[in-house]
Amino acid sequence: MSESIWKSLCAALDAGGEGVLASVVHCRGATPRKPGALMWIEVDRSRGSVGGGAAEANVLTEARTLLCRKGATACLELSLQGGEGAFGVCGGHMQVALRRWQGSADAALAREFLAALQCMSEITVPAEYLGHVAISLTLEADPRLLIVGGGHCGLALARHAVSLDFDVWAYDPRDEWLQAMPAACRALHGDWTSLGEALRTSRPVYAVLLNRDYAADACTLEQLARQPPGFIGMMGSARRIHEVRHALSESALAALSIHAPVGLEIAAETPDEIAISVLAQLVQHRRTTPAQKCRLAHQRQGTSVDDPK
Repeated sequence: MSESIWKSLCAALDAGGEGVLASVVHCRGATPRKPGALMWIEVDRSRGSVGGGAAEANVLTEARTLLCRKGATACLELSLQGGEGAFGVCGGHMQVALRRWQGSADAALAREFLAALQCMSEITVPAEYLGHVAISLTLEADPRLLIVGGGHCGLALARHAVSLDFDVWAYDPRDEWLQAMPAACRALHGDWTSLGEALRTSRPVYAVLLNRDYAADACTLEQLARQPPGFIGMMGSARRIHEVRHALSESALAALSIHAPVGLEIAAETPDEIAISVLAQLVQHRRTTPAQKCRLAHQRQGTSVDDPK
């Protein structure tokens, strides 16, 4: 969500407004959000979340007090350990830094951070720009979701993915489906080689194949094998998945790791249900550490249709 917060910040400053950037900079124990969570707070509105509940209500109050008193920075210690003065009973502790942003100098700085985040996989925001004396934050760019195949499931996936702060791109040979995609979605035209445009980025790339037939899946995967995304998911039955694998070149098979059928098992049937199951798996992948991903991969071996027998 880093990019959407910076976009809100930039828009407010460019319009002559001001606000407070709240950043979770440290936590220990059980907490609702982790370091890097951001919230942009103006006098009458806010975007993002640092955890909700009484803790976030306190952050909102302190941020708006900072605005009213024309303060510059503050650092909040939020106990979630229960008892007097605590803001919850989760058991942990959060440190949230507040910094007031205003004026043309801050607007230029915010645009600089946003531009860097959009062209790099991550950026480091120094402590002084967060309102903290020592802790800086490394913020990751939103991952790119490449949806291959329009149709009802593709449209539903694009709609929901935008709300989860994915950088959504879509490809389908049929113009009518691409025209129906959300305005925030980048549509790709042309033959299969145009998929390469979506892969040329420093962002993490996730690809989800929702094509009409297995031949289109095979064409897609041959292109993706040239620059494999970090996640590839494919919709289809075990038999279709087997046919797709049989149609692929040996080099493509060796280069790709395919999650198929894509989506967590929730007995989804409708396009929106399928989109939710797919996005749940993508969020799981996004939030899982490399070591956890390795363990999950080992658990899938021998039982997943990733390698149908």
